Amino acid sequence: MKAIPTIFKKIKFRSRTEARWAVFFENMKWNWEYEPQGYVLPRNIAYLPDFKVVLPDGVTLYAEVKAFEFDDLGDEQIRKARLLASETKATVVLLPGTPECRIYNAVTANSADNTFIGTIFQDYEPYLRVADSYWLAQATLDPTNGRMKFDFDERKIRKAFGDGYAKALEASRSARFEHGESPS
Repeated sequence: MKAIPTIFKKIKFRSRTEARWAVFFENMKWNWEYEPQGYVLPRNIAYLPDFKVVLPDGVTLYAEVKAFEFDDLGDEQIRKARLLASETKATVVLLPGTPECRIYNAVTANSADNTFIGTIFQDYEPYLRVADSYWLAQATLDPTNGRMKFDFDERKIRKAFGDGYAKALEASRSARFEHGESPS
């Protein structure tokens, strides 16, 4: 399926999925930049991350968005994310699909080549949290796409991840871009 270029906040995104993540970051009140700069990584590999996000606590992360239904990024994409994490000493979060209440894979400068770190977002410190054994026990595996999701109702989402997080999820899911740049 071909991506639909989408405008949000006067920025032209390559896809609606990327624009929905921008809506999520915006509603979380996080500082974000879309495709801020390209990097030349070791072995002369060029890489342009989708987002640079600076969290309210000053932590910088990069986000790679894909429109995939599955958590199945190719080896080359994962290798680039690992190299970016090593070069920038920042976490790189892999965001397939639109925002949802789930655990996302991430890599850091110190993570082994054959591992991912499960991470979750929340609207209070730490804004990006490692999904430890407590959070893993709360999640369920969706066998249709391999995602670790939380089967929480809205009240439980607000309690676990914050009111701002719940609002950001709703805003990103309900954004309509058909009539200009402002999602309704």
